[in-house]
Amino acid sequence: MIELAPFQNADPARFAVQSAVRYEDLDPNRHVNHAKYLTYLEECRLALRRTLDVALALPVSLGWAVGALSIEYRRAILYPATVRTETAPIQIGRTSFTLGYGIYDDLGLNAVASTRSVCLNEEGRPTPLPDALKAWLTARQT
Repeated sequence: MIELAPFQNADPARFAVQSAVRYEDLDPNRHVNHAKYLTYLEECRLALRRTLDVALALPVSLGWAVGALSIEYRRAILYPATVRTETAPIQIGRTSFTLGYGIYDDLGLNAVASTRSVCLNEEGRPTPLPDALKAWLTARQT
């Protein structure tokens, strides 16, 4: 079981992105559709990836495929709103790592989630985490 309790509360020290809730994100119940939460996670994960690719000079050929994803919905997001999606590493393996997430609006927690990413080489096969990436993840592990 993946421990997501640290994400019950926002933490300004975590890597985060802000996303405006768009009217098109709503479903017929007038709240953000459950599938759109995955978009907020993706925006955060990809922003982190772009940041680390540059900061750590990671190989261009290194892939980060999502191998698993879990999300627990806690409270609906209503329009209009801006959400803050925070992430931090929670598990680090030899070829993969798991990020935990919290999605928050002005009223508090909306969802907690996790993604397990597998590092892939240019042939699409699992490959060990680069040392610089492993060190960065380890230093920030929740």
